[in-house]
Amino acid sequence: MVSMKKMQRTSCSAHMKFIDVTALSDASVATDDNQSIGNLESLKAETDQDDYGTFELNQFVLDGNKNVMPDLPGDIVFWSVEQSGEDCLFQKNPRLTITFSAQHSSAGITLYFADEYPAELTITWYTLSGSKLNQKTFYPDNLVYACIHQVANYGKVVIEFVRTRLPKRYIKLRYILYGRYIEWTGDVIKTAKIHEEINEISTTLSINTASISILDAKNDFDISNENGSWRSVQKTQEVTFTENKDGVDIPVGTFFIDTSDFKNNTASFKLNDRMGLMDNYTFYNGKMYTNVLAGKLLEEIFACAAVTKFIIDEEVYNTKLNGYLAVQSCRAALQMICFACAAVADDSRSDVIRVFKPDHYVSSTIDTERKFNNKSNVKLDEYVSGVSIECGKYNVETEDSDIFKDNLPKGKSKITFSEPCDPESLKLSNGVFIEKHTNYVIVQMETTGACVITGKGYKKTTFSYTKNVDHIEAGESENIKKIGTITLYNREYLDTVAEKLLSYYALRKILSMKYILNTESVSNWVNVVDKNSNIATTLIEQQDIDLTGGFIATATCRGYSVVVTENYFAGVELYTGGDVLI
Repeated sequence: MVSMKKMQRTSCSAHMKFIDVTALSDASVATDDNQSIGNLESLKAETDQDDYGTFELNQFVLDGNKNVMPDLPGDIVFWSVEQSGEDCLFQKNPRLTITFSAQHSSAGITLYFADEYPAELTITWYTLSGSKLNQKTFYPDNLVYACIHQVANYGKVVIEFVRTRLPKRYIKLRYILYGRYIEWTGDVIKTAKIHEEINEISTTLSINTASISILDAKNDFDISNENGSWRSVQKTQEVTFTENKDGVDIPVGTFFIDTSDFKNNTASFKLNDRMGLMDNYTFYNGKMYTNVLAGKLLEEIFACAAVTKFIIDEEVYNTKLNGYLAVQSCRAALQMICFACAAVADDSRSDVIRVFKPDHYVSSTIDTERKFNNKSNVKLDEYVSGVSIECGKYNVETEDSDIFKDNLPKGKSKITFSEPCDPESLKLSNGVFIEKHTNYVIVQMETTGACVITGKGYKKTTFSYTKNVDHIEAGESENIKKIGTITLYNREYLDTVAEKLLSYYALRKILSMKYILNTESVSNWVNVVDKNSNIATTLIEQQDIDLTGGFIATATCRGYSVVVTENYFAGVELYTGGDVLI
């Protein structure tokens, strides 16, 4: 039996940023055909340009829709020096030459025009050495136009504008994307699933994942197709998922390609969220900290991991921390800061990482009309009577010792220490220091030879901060949950962190359920109602979402039960056989 309510209609779409992921940062653009008001550096940022009135033929219609250009506009990127003639052709075709330091591959180039698009242009691709690879003419029909053409391993691109759509017009370009966007909809998506997860106490930093399989009827992703788009599939390409529910689009997350597989007319991708990408970056610049603002340290870690989209709560930002960060992944470093601040980091349903203090605000109610009662289950987690946080403390040694001893090649070498050192105390037997840091140094050797680095290291000691419940529950025994070893903390804040841990472990009821999703996400607190009108107030800690199977989620929640003194009619619970246990 199902709910008497109208059944929901759902569909999934995915938007893939099918680009060369490093081309934009590597591109160097040159031209002799840009007006003095243009700024080619802005081609690396997707920015809007005001719709200015100009003296081009029939362009400045006095209807109030055009803006008057200031003397020094800051939003002009490329604006050709020459206007086209009455025949829409140029005396000298405007050209952009784009050079790279490394090889790149893409399934085309997308051009973003301002004001209006040209009628014809030619793109020529070259190798790094300057040999011609390919050339093709395109005929734009939109302000954002994808010049679709698969080219692998190019090192230079020349874009030549041949003809305008209207006479007496300039070429106005505002952005270049080295690739194109692909949209997959329900007619080609075979399966699409998302796994969301969060750890509210930040003893770990969870990664959200996704998977998608699409029908590849034209064998565009078949590796036997020499001209196929599979050549341009790269790790970390961005895919954004959207679920349409009863005509309303619901963003369900931004992910990045980790692995891909193409067979049997099917292209399959496994993806990680932005948090997962942070595992690919190593944070070397950790040091000894005294009252450093957590926000400043977070900004440094995000910059190291090339994360530009983040939000840090003011309370978290202003938390002062002391201690040390060893060489580790940027994700691991982020986790240590979150734990020390009693904060969490999450990017579920977004492309922005949020660092914030969680609250227990109940955001929605999952009633019996949305639950499958045979898929609900409750178990009791272990009893925890206290927590013990082991903290590392570092003191600089009084005597010098050998930090490193080995042969080094001629040139620059990066040496990473297994233990922190006082950079000011470091000395070399051979070569010169280019950089000196707590965790590493860079040494310049004139010739291959032995190198000894001496200096003062740090001695590590530990202490434990323990907090217990006031009274052990009847029938239970002492069970201390040990956390350690942390090397970054605020001594005055340790009690707050410990109290948060105890409060979390006190939420012993673990609820598993399958339900019809609305907007619920991990980190949300929800009220879950059973057929007897009992309520469980729970935190959604993880859930698997089927985007192509009706927007159904299988969730694991942690929380507590609420006594309901008045029964009420909650509708008909979705039934697939079995009994509800909550």
